[in-house]
Amino acid sequence: MPTIKGKLVQVGQLKAETGGSSFEALLRHEGDDIRRDVFMLINPEDSASGRIQSGITIVYPGCRTKGHAHPDREEVYFFLEGSGTMEADGEAWEVGPGDTFYVAPGPFHTTKNPNDFPLKFFWITIKIDDDQVNN
Repeated sequence: MPTIKGKLVQVGQLKAETGGSSFEALLRHEGDDIRRDVFMLINPEDSASGRIQSGITIVYPGCRTKGHAHPDREEVYFFLEGSGTMEADGEAWEVGPGDTFYVAPGPFHTTKNPNDFPLKFFWITIKIDDDQVNN
């Protein structure tokens, strides 16, 4: 039997086991891939300006957010854990821990996690005045 001197296991390269009790087993129907939890940190009524909202979102493996657009808000995402894809206005960018992504007012945007580990990010939106919106 050979002697093993060491073994490197890179968490980002691991694949989840499959089967009836796996998370993947929940994703059976169209739309089931919209699986995420949102933890609200600051709501507009909690801020002096009434314009700030922030939270932490976890997108589960193989899932995505529903996506949305807001013509009156800027949004910034800061990615904490995992990796995935940020899509805005038909373009896509690979994102991971330490990345920051800015979304201008207007375009539809969504976050996707094609990987086997959760994707976790902090986000903040700031409401802007109508005269500040780029048309």
